[in-house]
Amino acid sequence: MSNSLTETAYYTRRAINWSILGVIGYILLRIFWGLFVAAYLAIFPPQAPPPNHAFGSLPPLTFPQQQASPAGQLIYQLQTIEGSVPAASPSANVYFMPKKGSNLLALSTAQAFAKRLGFATTPIPEPSNKNIYRFDDPANQLRHLWYDIVSTNFIVRYDFQQDTGLFLNSKVPSAQEARAEARNVLQTYGLYPDDFATGDVRVVFYKVSENKLVPVPSQSQADAVRVDFYRPNVAGTKIVTGTLSEGPISIVFSGSGNQKKRILHFSYAYWPIDYETSATYSLKTSTQAWQELQSGGGFLLQLPKSLLVTVRNVYLAYYDSVEPQTYLQPVFVFEGDDGFIAYVPAINPEYVEQTTN
Repeated sequence: MSNSLTETAYYTRRAINWSILGVIGYILLRIFWGLFVAAYLAIFPPQAPPPNHAFGSLPPLTFPQQQASPAGQLIYQLQTIEGSVPAASPSANVYFMPKKGSNLLALSTAQAFAKRLGFATTPIPEPSNKNIYRFDDPANQLRHLWYDIVSTNFIVRYDFQQDTGLFLNSKVPSAQEARAEARNVLQTYGLYPDDFATGDVRVVFYKVSENKLVPVPSQSQADAVRVDFYRPNVAGTKIVTGTLSEGPISIVFSGSGNQKKRILHFSYAYWPIDYETSATYSLKTSTQAWQELQSGGGFLLQLPKSLLVTVRNVYLAYYDSVEPQTYLQPVFVFEGDDGFIAYVPAINPEYVEQTTN
């Protein structure tokens, strides 16, 4: 009997030892396999699927009207961290931006919106654009609303230059208060898009100088405060606009307690993006974009103070235009000294519609 128990204990210990060795071996095998796969992928990275160019030829990007500038005379020098133009992805997503179409109720919708904001419902056509109507405030001739009945974008403006007492004894809201008030305005009128809710919100204080709003560093010096709303990044890629400081949605508040004098400026330029409908497109190389900029191409958002421009940062971003665009497309962004910023369209020219002058 004792021999039988000894033999059982012996085989039990052997089984346990082998089990432990098996577990250790399995763990070591998993570790070595993971290291092997990681090393293999580092040496032989998987190839991304080729661009599908599913939208066909894309319309060229529309930038704001470029004022007279020394673009063709500028001399560029590159001083990036890499010492050269950093390589960019060979392809990128392009997103569909559905357009709003006009309908029979468009003008009625504009009139209803004007009434909610305290304007008269009599539409005054703008001679320069058949889609835009002006609405005036019968109780305050300094307030005006311009409304695009197709896009539903608009601008509200109060002519503060003609109201000399507006800024006397006024209390400009703090940055936190201004953000909260601006969000409340958007939510009250159903104007807060979902894709802006998680975007950047910036605040700038202003002082009136020679009938113009000039930025100042603090609330204590301010006569007004502006709140700008921006879209969040798309798939980790920054979105840039055609204005240096003003966001697509922007509200300027005075410190007046009179609600009709509270908003000095309210601009709303929202173009929806269909994030579920996209296509991949081949891009120019960053070197090609750099050469195009040096040759006088691209759009200069912020001009340099001298003809010698030092570029220190180059990256890809998406361009969100104030004008309607059918697709959200990438651009190369060049940033340099003295606030210099320039955009160069990134899509391979082979897949961009050619315009004729």
